[in-house]
Amino acid sequence: MKLVHPVLLCLLPLLDAQAAAPSQLAVYSCLAAQSVSPTVKWRDVSSKEINSEDDYKDGYDATYYIVVEGKELGYAEKGESKAILYDRNIYPIKLAQALPGFDVHPTELNPFSAEWGTVQDSRGRYLCVSFPFGVLGQSGSFQSNRSAYLIPLSAEHGRRILFSATGNISSFFSNAASPPGVKP
Repeated sequence: MKLVHPVLLCLLPLLDAQAAAPSQLAVYSCLAAQSVSPTVKWRDVSSKEINSEDDYKDGYDATYYIVVEGKELGYAEKGESKAILYDRNIYPIKLAQALPGFDVHPTELNPFSAEWGTVQDSRGRYLCVSFPFGVLGQSGSFQSNRSAYLIPLSAEHGRRILFSATGNISSFFSNAASPPGVKP
């Protein structure tokens, strides 16, 4: 029987480590593009200077990106493949990990109508891209249906994960009496 070196045993958990998923309050804050709880901070990161670049990276064209705190963040396309970009890295939307308790499939992202910001909770700080349910989501009661992508801003063990969520924020506010510390 071979013994595994003790140093390797210490490294095994790091190999499987994934970035911590945001809390439900952070996700609802992202979807709403505002803080829904005193335990979550929302910060808008919009910019008047929007950039684009053909062949940005790995064949993706950056159709929309801004520079915040020295990091590029935005949206990129490569044929039918769509992606969020952050810090010169590409995160394909089709690989986004759906957050539990939220609808699985976000709607089509228009980066120009999205609200770009950061949310911070006890689990970390996340880039937040919040956007309406397509054209239908920009009027009437459908305005409460929103989609979002979140990326942890600190790369845990060198890996970042793109998370996705879709939900009805008015249903969250109507049930807000039960979660502690939530603004109605």
